[in-house]
Amino acid sequence: MPYFLNFLRFPSAGNMSKVLDAMKETHAAAGRPGQITAPVSAANPIGSRPALISTVAGFATLDDIDLLQTQFFENDQMQERQNAIDAMCDSTSYMVSEMLGDDPVSLDGYKPTLVSRLILEAKVGRTQELIESALDVRRKTEGNVIRIVSRSLAGPISRIRVSVFATSLQALEDNRVEALKHIGNMPDLLAASPIRHIGRVVYRSGD
Repeated sequence: MPYFLNFLRFPSAGNMSKVLDAMKETHAAAGRPGQITAPVSAANPIGSRPALISTVAGFATLDDIDLLQTQFFENDQMQERQNAIDAMCDSTSYMVSEMLGDDPVSLDGYKPTLVSRLILEAKVGRTQELIESALDVRRKTEGNVIRIVSRSLAGPISRIRVSVFATSLQALEDNRVEALKHIGNMPDLLAASPIRHIGRVVYRSGD
């Protein structure tokens, strides 16, 4: 299965543009496909400051992830660059995730401008059912958007993520409405209400 990295950075007050510029430079230096998103609508308006999310993709195996991390810890310049970004943030978080199911549909020339990330947590013992249900919804709703089902290697093992890449907020909404027609018994599999994050693509590489 393909893998990808997510870097979540929560810039401290007054540092949003500086952190974003530094993240763009770091992403470009990595030489891998992916994107950076800035928050469109806060999932928790009374919680922490909104995060900038950098996604670095193009890892075919976990060995590729191992190699990247080994190179990072052996390179003082790379570590100093990351430390400089961290110093401008209230907090940071890093996740390695696995893409589930077959490769998503490929849309020629498609350049999404928005990403919706839906966090779903299954009831105990129902995780595989939830994964299969999410993949089934993906098969029935792809066409004018790209939908990816994934899960983090760490954290709650019953939690998955459904990411939808679209070219407008209306396209996201249209796909959400269409997906609701195909969710079947998915609500019965959930341990809690899903949490949705929406980000705007402000940088991309590997087009």
